Amino acid sequence: MRSKTIRRSGAALAVGLIASTALVACAGAPGGPGGKPPKEEFTYQLTTMTPAPTTEVDSVSWNLFQGEPWTLNPFTSADFAPNMVGSNMCETLLQQTPEFEIKPNLAASWENPDPLTWVYQLRDDVTFWDGSPMTAEDVAATMTHSQTDPTSFQHANYSSVESVTATGEFEVTVKLKTPNYLFHKQLASFVGVVMQKEFIEAHAEDLGTPSVGVMCTGPFQFTKWDQGDSITLSRYDGYWNDKLRPKAKELKFTFLTDDTAITSALLSGEIDGTYNPPSSSTQQLLSSDAGELAFGPAPLVVTTFYTNPDGAMADPAIREALQLATDWSGIARQAFGGIGKASALQTPPAAFGTSASAMDVLDQEFATDGKADIEAAKQALEGASPEAKAKTIKMVVPEQSETQQLGLAVEDAAKKLGLDFKLTVSPANQYTNYLYDPETRGDTDILYTTFWPNIPDPLDWMQITSVTGGSFNSYGYTGIDELFAKAVQIEDDAERAKVTAEMARISREELLPMTPGITQDNAVWQNSRITGAPAAFDYTFYPWAAHIGGTGK
Repeated sequence: MRSKTIRRSGAALAVGLIASTALVACAGAPGGPGGKPPKEEFTYQLTTMTPAPTTEVDSVSWNLFQGEPWTLNPFTSADFAPNMVGSNMCETLLQQTPEFEIKPNLAASWENPDPLTWVYQLRDDVTFWDGSPMTAEDVAATMTHSQTDPTSFQHANYSSVESVTATGEFEVTVKLKTPNYLFHKQLASFVGVVMQKEFIEAHAEDLGTPSVGVMCTGPFQFTKWDQGDSITLSRYDGYWNDKLRPKAKELKFTFLTDDTAITSALLSGEIDGTYNPPSSSTQQLLSSDAGELAFGPAPLVVTTFYTNPDGAMADPAIREALQLATDWSGIARQAFGGIGKASALQTPPAAFGTSASAMDVLDQEFATDGKADIEAAKQALEGASPEAKAKTIKMVVPEQSETQQLGLAVEDAAKKLGLDFKLTVSPANQYTNYLYDPETRGDTDILYTTFWPNIPDPLDWMQITSVTGGSFNSYGYTGIDELFAKAVQIEDDAERAKVTAEMARISREELLPMTPGITQDNAVWQNSRITGAPAAFDYTFYPWAAHIGGTGK
């Protein structure tokens, strides 16, 4: 999981507008078995939205490329599958749009009368799916749950919050311990999710499970979850937002993960659409008249991060050498279908937000073609200690074609430098344990991730990956803690951007704990009978499926 913080009420937070056709990229098509060079080149344009629909449709089937989610509880949803479903059901106080703006949503306006106080005026025309009105009591209860429940993935974001109180029927006041201008913007993610108070209290132990679901205010409501088969949502006809009233009466999510099976289902029309279709099928989908493959901007980076402060990667010279020796452009081309390019920084440009003025300069300074430079890598390695060079570097990747190719590319780089390297391939459905469970991770040095922030702001990115307590900072990195604490207290965008860029420079130069990898664009497939889905990456907190409807074909 961007922006000008203001003290007027009802104003949008501008967060880096991206034009509809902002960029033309040229990349190689996916390689064949054994990493063979691509046979042809293809170009694509980035677009924010696909063409608007002309008709309603009775039902749309959409595949969750990550497979079946483990929960629909927004308090514990922090990955592609659960968020892709949940974003269409459970809304947030603020909203991040496909243009990467942050705007009012369930909170119609707000005031910031002093650095420690935020007062939110709520819409008075919002109802839950059972017809009951959304009030300040529901909002305060939801936020307080995130604040007080240590199992909530949003819990850490509330560390600067003193209290959340309903100060009127449709008014909520947040009191902070210290100023935090990042927290306000994070309310456009599940940090600001809203659920019915009564439902939360009644389902403290089984919220988001297949038999219970959730009770929210979004354009689609939970209908059923057939475990191992599908999740079905239905249109909520009492939805408050006229601009996002769904064109589809029903939304059915499937769980295919096999690349061949997904491609076959897309081309046959068994599945109407998907985000992130198999990169190995890019050319096949582009040449098919069964539907359209579109590409959009995304704050996504396919990358690696370090997890063991006592291992070989604790040596800065080894980190620099391995980064230089890894063929990131080749990984982008061969493993990920050429949809993206080598990244200059850990944070991608789509997440720069109102820090773009300073971050753009830094991005240009560290610009790279991503090609391996073995000679430079060997020179860098000369500065490593003999003890560090003698250690085995241990990396784990999930058992998927793209990620295994990435792991093999890093292994190849390490071996060219004469480093001892062990690559382990984990079953895909068990890989999450390496990310979050210290016992499973053990002395692993390197893990893979496709990372996205909660909101388009480098500070949000850093809070998760590079600051003490961050869920992806398993390395225990502390190098920017003090600067981060300073940055979130700065109200002025320009001043905050300077400190943000200073932190980004430190992270890039130290290559900790995450490395620059591949800035990945978003891809979406829709068959010829439907259209409207955002092409931009906005399917984790925004009700993207409300845009989908029929083409009349």
